[in-house]
Amino acid sequence: MEMTMLMKRALFLLLGLMMGLPGLVLAQTASISGTVTEASTGDPLGGANVVVRQAGLLNIVAGAAAGDDGQYVIEGLSAGTYSVVARFVGFQDEEVDVTLAAGEQRALDFSLSEGVTLNPVVITASRQQEKALDAPASISVVEAAQVEKDPVPSAVLSLRNTPGVDIAQAGVDRYQVTTRGFQEVFVSRTYVLVDYRQAVTPSLGVNQFSSMPISPIDLAQIEVVRGPNSALYGPGVEQGVIHFITKDPFAYRGTTLMLSGGQQTTLQASLRTAGVLNNKLGYKIVGFYSQAEDWDLDPGDPDDAAILAEVAPNRLDENGAVLGPIDGRDTDTWKAYGTGTLQYQLTPTTTLTAMGGYAAIKQINQANTGENQIDNFSALFGQLRLQAGGLFAQAYLNRNDAGDTFLYRSGGPIVDESTQLTAQAQYNFDVLAGRQSFIVGADFKQTNPKTGGTIHGINEEDDKLTEVGAYAQSNTQLSEQFDLVLTGRLDRDNVIEKVQVSPRAALVFKPNASNSLRATYNRAFTTPSPVNMFLDLIVTSADPTRGGNGLFGVRARGAVNPFTFDQSGLVSLVPSLQGALAPLGVPARVPFGQLPLAGLYGYGLGITDATGALDGLLSQLGITGTQALQVKGVLAAATTQIPGTAGGVLINTVGDPVQPLSTPSIEQTITNTFEVGYKGLINDQLVVGIDVYYTQKTNFLSGLQIITPLVVGGPAAGAELVAVLPGIVAPDLAALGLNQDQILALIGTIVNTAASTPYGVVEPEENVLRGAGGAPELMLTYLNFGDVDYFGADVALEWIPNRQFSLFGNFSYVSDDFFDDEELGEDGTGRFVSLNAPTNKFRAGFEYRDPSGFYVNAAGRYTKAFEVRSGVYNGAVDDYFLLDVGAGYDFAAAAPGLRIDVLGQNILGNEHREYIGSPQLGRLITARLTYTIR
Repeated sequence: MEMTMLMKRALFLLLGLMMGLPGLVLAQTASISGTVTEASTGDPLGGANVVVRQAGLLNIVAGAAAGDDGQYVIEGLSAGTYSVVARFVGFQDEEVDVTLAAGEQRALDFSLSEGVTLNPVVITASRQQEKALDAPASISVVEAAQVEKDPVPSAVLSLRNTPGVDIAQAGVDRYQVTTRGFQEVFVSRTYVLVDYRQAVTPSLGVNQFSSMPISPIDLAQIEVVRGPNSALYGPGVEQGVIHFITKDPFAYRGTTLMLSGGQQTTLQASLRTAGVLNNKLGYKIVGFYSQAEDWDLDPGDPDDAAILAEVAPNRLDENGAVLGPIDGRDTDTWKAYGTGTLQYQLTPTTTLTAMGGYAAIKQINQANTGENQIDNFSALFGQLRLQAGGLFAQAYLNRNDAGDTFLYRSGGPIVDESTQLTAQAQYNFDVLAGRQSFIVGADFKQTNPKTGGTIHGINEEDDKLTEVGAYAQSNTQLSEQFDLVLTGRLDRDNVIEKVQVSPRAALVFKPNASNSLRATYNRAFTTPSPVNMFLDLIVTSADPTRGGNGLFGVRARGAVNPFTFDQSGLVSLVPSLQGALAPLGVPARVPFGQLPLAGLYGYGLGITDATGALDGLLSQLGITGTQALQVKGVLAAATTQIPGTAGGVLINTVGDPVQPLSTPSIEQTITNTFEVGYKGLINDQLVVGIDVYYTQKTNFLSGLQIITPLVVGGPAAGAELVAVLPGIVAPDLAALGLNQDQILALIGTIVNTAASTPYGVVEPEENVLRGAGGAPELMLTYLNFGDVDYFGADVALEWIPNRQFSLFGNFSYVSDDFFDDEELGEDGTGRFVSLNAPTNKFRAGFEYRDPSGFYVNAAGRYTKAFEVRSGVYNGAVDDYFLLDVGAGYDFAAAAPGLRIDVLGQNILGNEHREYIGSPQLGRLITARLTYTIR
């Protein structure tokens, strides 16, 4: 609360200062005006964008949209040199450099030719503005025009046809997104930014797209960088970067209103207004609201039924007290957010930006430990950013509050009021007349989890993570055609305390203005998130009244410290066995192999009786009524007459024998990638992109895996019981009229149950008998293991023969989607790594744009079947094909600024599942009405 109040006060102070600054600036300003037309016909291009950038820096300082007559006006420019760019969909950009004197009114017309803009300005690949063909990485750009006419529930889905991007939709507005695979629930291997700010949920390290301020009417472009990039961004950038860049208030002025609705009772509304005061102060306000009825799980489906069966009967408070029943899964969803931006141009090359926002959501989310009901989960951020020539500096604070969130499997609450404070500074400069450039920078990030003991448990006071890093990049123009990029970075954190070195090397060859070839090497590392290191969460209680099985609880633990499961240690007994042996003076934990044999027999007899198996067998043998009760009495009396101790066998949860193990302290995952790529324009119509890569990963960090060995009596203990039981019970049972076959059948059933049913677990000393009622717990944790290597390719084609028609297709391939213990170099351990994404995926589609303002498009997506192994979610996703069809109309002639867009996602109604644990998805038809006043 104190941090929030301080941030609010700082923002109010900054706003006050910035509102007062325009009156202090009285310099005479210049302007640019003119007309944007089509080169071949001379017709005006209404709606074309004209932006003014700082010369050599590519920073937007002003902009305007051309009216229906193609005319534009940009005012308030200080004296100086600028690059002015005009762009329109389906036409090549035109760029002109101008030098303006104070008070000058410059006339500047643009005549655009049809064609493809192959070389847009991008930011993300090098943490500075550059042309896409100069970028030393594989990069794709989704532009504003594409997002605006794509009426999907979230702008995230506008990436669904982007090469190399894996999107697993888990609901109407729930997504898991990564590039080039390794898609884990609650593990974010792709680095996501919104306006240079990492938009991750602080302590959980999760990309919660639903709470990100990415309204479709406010996005300027989405940049996707495939492959590692720790050399510039630091830890956590092993798969790629996705950067949502919102519209600048100087370049995109006016007010836009959006209304959208459709199937699943979806309803959306958004408002954006932006403008400029005194030619110096830009402002922007964006609001967004959405609601829907999510798809539900099907009780008739075996996979869905298993998830529904794990829902706890009651909700609990933080002390474990029952609050009330859980009345099924709640499929009502909503989200709302609002953001504000103030941008002040102190000089033509200096801009100060202040941003802030608040979001709240309600939906069901998947986590490694099962489903969570997210209810009024909120995210708050504040950001200050300075761009002064080659200097870029920013500081931002992310804060979240879990609201009324709880776990469906345990009914327990989730408290999360964590914060993340980040400060960054970067400076770039040129020497040798621009042939040599440098970037130097430093980052500081501190994550302060605050979970009330509900997520980090006993680690609550020792879970702060502080990370610092510094980097430098050199870009050398070896010739007119060759650029050499060398980057190096050092990082260290206060938990693992190991210095990591992240180098990057890239050679870029540009034979001409329309083609680029590159060869790159990247080394990246991923520091585990606080939840990976400090998690201490009850997944399932052992208490039957709370949905447990009465034997074991299940707890998820972070791996910041090692755990040892030692066969020479103590076995923690299940509660029923603890209770039965307590009168005999047997403790709750006994040395391995020293459980009284009588106790093991009594345990098997109790289970056989409690499950009805004993009554069923007696009935089958023709033993009923008084005789059956007498038989049970004889069997129970034998418990006090069996001598000796039972041996033991360690098994895993599927019954396979395992060896004692120790889990090491968690380490950082290291990724090395070698890549070659090509991007070019052929015959001014065909855009081609080809990337081929080879990747090695070491110390791979798994999702949550059960690692606790179960203890059973095993064949040896069964043999001991078979050896002594007949001599104890046979005479009395024979006296009751049972023959030898009946006696042996009874003994065999009880012995088999006793020998094969886990009677305890080997718990590490760090987690002993912490379950409800002193029950032992199976422990889930994260593991580092193995060496993974694979190769892949992303191939993309786009054909744009004219302004009206375009055709695209792309294909992504990864050489393997599941790595067993042999492939990992971990023979005999049973460990595995799953890509959790397909080895093959293919997308293709077309769009036709009529000069009248009407358009129609269609796109198909094929995803090959793949295995999922992520926490409690295990299974196979079947292959599926989806067809999306869209159409729309721009009423520019009759009602300028008004447009309608309609989209049928999965128009064929293919019932399919995109990730294990998520419901089956069907058709979703939505429509969007947008109106802009400039």
